[in-house]
Amino acid sequence: MSQLIRCSECGAVMNPATDARTYACEHCGAVQQVAIGTDQLAAGMRLDISNVEEFMHNLAAQLRHAMPDRAKVHHDGGQIILLELNLDPHLFITRREQHGGFTAQYKKLVRGVALKTKTVALDAWVQELTKAIADHANQNAHLAQVLAQLKRG
Repeated sequence: MSQLIRCSECGAVMNPATDARTYACEHCGAVQQVAIGTDQLAAGMRLDISNVEEFMHNLAAQLRHAMPDRAKVHHDGGQIILLELNLDPHLFITRREQHGGFTAQYKKLVRGVALKTKTVALDAWVQELTKAIADHANQNAHLAQVLAQLKRG
């Protein structure tokens, strides 16, 4: 991250931890967490859809590793035939078509029921996917930070 993060307690420049999301102040000891941007996430995941087969394999591997309880991947031989990521209320799905391409869909869920389903171009799907993952990570990080503060108080 190229911007300077200033301590909300004393105003000093904070130092990033190895995760690049947590910053610590050497002067007063304050710790602060910053949000993940979709551009950072896309760069970190090295998302490049110019080779769709390689892209799908890399994306599936990263999602299974990062969110094994939310990612579902089905293979047929060495080919991915279905990739699903459930970030309730968002469900992202890609399916291999018979001609070899992929259909990308987004579903809006309410209590597990799809209220709205959109079929979109793969590049638009990737943009929406990275935005939803970043939002999910930031919300969970914020919740974890609030809970940690409650435990201290």
